[in-house]
Amino acid sequence: MAGDVLISYLPNEIIEQILETPFLTFKDICNFGTTCSKFRNLVCSSNKLWKSKFQQQWPNLQDVYDSDRSFLWRDEFMHRFRCGWNIRHFITEMSSKFCRKDEVSNCDLVFFDSMMQNHEYAYYFIVNELMSIANDDDPAGNLTEKFYTEKVIRYVRQVHLNKKWQHFLSLPSEELVLEKGAVLVAQWSQPLTEVKYKKIAKQLDDIASAVKTELRKKHSNHPLFRVPPEKLSEWRNKNINDNQWKPSESHQILDALRNVLFTQMGFHGNNEMYYNVESSFLNKVIELRCGIPITLSIVYESIARRLGVKCEPVNFPAHFLLRWQEKYKSEEERSTYYYIDVYNCGHFLTKRDCPHYSPNSQCPMREIKLQPETFVKVVERLANNLEVAGRQRAQGREARLRSTLELMHLVNPADMNCVFHLARFYMLHHMNLGDLVAALKKTQDYLGPREREQAAHIIKMMRVYESHHYSKESESLPDIEPRLRAPGVEYAIGMIMRHLRYDYTCVIYGWDPFCNASQEWIYQMGVDNLPCKDRQPFYNVLVEDGSTRYVAQENLEVAVNPIKINHVDVGRFFKRFCGTHYVPNTEKEEEYPQDADVRVRFLMLPREL
Repeated sequence: MAGDVLISYLPNEIIEQILETPFLTFKDICNFGTTCSKFRNLVCSSNKLWKSKFQQQWPNLQDVYDSDRSFLWRDEFMHRFRCGWNIRHFITEMSSKFCRKDEVSNCDLVFFDSMMQNHEYAYYFIVNELMSIANDDDPAGNLTEKFYTEKVIRYVRQVHLNKKWQHFLSLPSEELVLEKGAVLVAQWSQPLTEVKYKKIAKQLDDIASAVKTELRKKHSNHPLFRVPPEKLSEWRNKNINDNQWKPSESHQILDALRNVLFTQMGFHGNNEMYYNVESSFLNKVIELRCGIPITLSIVYESIARRLGVKCEPVNFPAHFLLRWQEKYKSEEERSTYYYIDVYNCGHFLTKRDCPHYSPNSQCPMREIKLQPETFVKVVERLANNLEVAGRQRAQGREARLRSTLELMHLVNPADMNCVFHLARFYMLHHMNLGDLVAALKKTQDYLGPREREQAAHIIKMMRVYESHHYSKESESLPDIEPRLRAPGVEYAIGMIMRHLRYDYTCVIYGWDPFCNASQEWIYQMGVDNLPCKDRQPFYNVLVEDGSTRYVAQENLEVAVNPIKINHVDVGRFFKRFCGTHYVPNTEKEEEYPQDADVRVRFLMLPREL
């Protein structure tokens, strides 16, 4: 665990005192070591030695620190050590607190809010420790701890990104470059991935450099090559209010950009899996060179801006395009402009490209007055696309839907349709509504009459839920009631099974001696067509495709070749995969105390290959 470098210096009795003290300060640790000469020597070590030990223990934190500043590395080491211990102490207790909840409410994790205020780099310490738990490849690692660690990572990152979003809103429009908004969406939606803006900006810089190389082949005297680095840096970091070149010179840059981006590098639209969530993540679009109109447009606009060409995002009906004008500040009433269809290899579109255009009839596009979208609106559309894409896949659907709805609410708190769906999600999963009610009441003053009426209705709905449901369920839950073995129940939790009819592999995480579903479900699933009908044991199983099902005993058999089950909820019920079965965690073992003997009995049986 975190602090092994430190702990290796301590005698056993000192280690035991530290591990029994969940909240440690540097002074506390020093007091523990007063009888230990090795520990006193460590405390008195040089700043250089402490820095070395810090970097050895947590190498991923080196980039966080400002290299131009000096630090007391002993204190930094102790802060990071204490942070790691406190996190692990909290994680180990989460299963006993939340094992019967589908989702953990944000109010249950406010412990980390205070932690993030304890140190200048506390957020990075916390993420570093959580990621070390989540990415631990040790076969003996605790799957339950990883399961709850992922929930905490999502929360901590979102608290941090919420503050970053509020900071964005305070900036002047020229500093709100689209790529930063797209990176925030990617970071919010991929909490277990280190999505760094510096890396993405560098990748866009490299593409822009490739475009300059291509441009030089045909137009070596282009004025772009005489632009000083300071000006290029300004274009990189801020929106430009006009093209920096004559129309013909801008055309030359855009021709080179199209050739590099689509012909040489192979960026293209994702026609086969349009609603693949990765197509909405800027880091994945750059990596895979495949995206949807809005993300490809952001890549294109970011590169063009670096080269002094202004492109505006346009939310076209059922599509997303860029608009480029020859002159944005022209005093002429009609400056020539083009739409750029980045999804289709960056083709330029004008009214003459419309299939309905003819010399004797005007194109319908002529009547559509499209204004460029704002930074906020582009991020909002990205979030909306994620919401649609997230509903297409079963694996992790609930967590993904919650995350997307919360992102949509962050970006547009006045969207009552989003608030309504988020409130329904919270109520369906028995979550605390306090923060949502407070946010909605705060927003009411800025809404129109119709939206205020909707907000009042939603608040009333949530208040009714709180008074009749959440308040009772939020009280201390009773102890887990053991499920004792019943006659006829052949299998046990943790056993890996194969479905005889549909040939999928799954793991059992619960059972009923008889079917415990509604009559409507029994009818819809054709249970009455089974030989034993509903008068047989039924099993709750996690399936390898990410779904969760309720299966009759006669449709299951023990898997001859057991495999790991790729399901997001495996860690909720099991702590380890042992090659032949899953070992239940403490809470699941308490719920089914007699199932262990059944698992052992089946494991001892010879397997037919």
